Amino acid sequence: MLIHLKPEEIIAAAHHAAVRQSAKDVRKDLGQIKNHKISSQSDFAVTYAGLLGEYAVARSINAKVDTSVMIGGDGGTDMVLNGNTIQIKTNMMPEKVLIFNQLEHFKTDWAILCSIESASSVQIHGFISKGKFVKNFYRHDWGYGNRFCVKADVLAPIKKFYEAIGLI
Repeated sequence: MLIHLKPEEIIAAAHHAAVRQSAKDVRKDLGQIKNHKISSQSDFAVTYAGLLGEYAVARSINAKVDTSVMIGGDGGTDMVLNGNTIQIKTNMMPEKVLIFNQLEHFKTDWAILCSIESASSVQIHGFISKGKFVKNFYRHDWGYGNRFCVKADVLAPIKKFYEAIGLI
């Protein structure tokens, strides 16, 4: 499902990415957190892309984006809908793969994969439960250690998400 973001969603994502990045920068300067980034993109770009994915998913499932800034981050939960925890992973890679750095990082009930297709468009590739991910993952090393992955074709279409979480 391709979502064309509205200008106000793009501006909000950029604003909230800047606010979150400022908070992270302060904590880095204090030595409270280390950079675990695995991308050649800037920290801001990674945060911004993630928020673009969150805005696209929020619109597609009729949810709200959590724009709060928490000292320790979001703990891996991007949204809660009908009591279900959701983590949204947005990547800018040519390969459409849902990636977790460690298996334990999949802390939610569901994960949703998005990719940035243009400056204003986000592709939502689908969703997967934690149990299905654990049964279907493979390991891949892009040069910074093994990661736990599932290809987009294993994911269920986002249109079925409401049914999966009991909203219809």
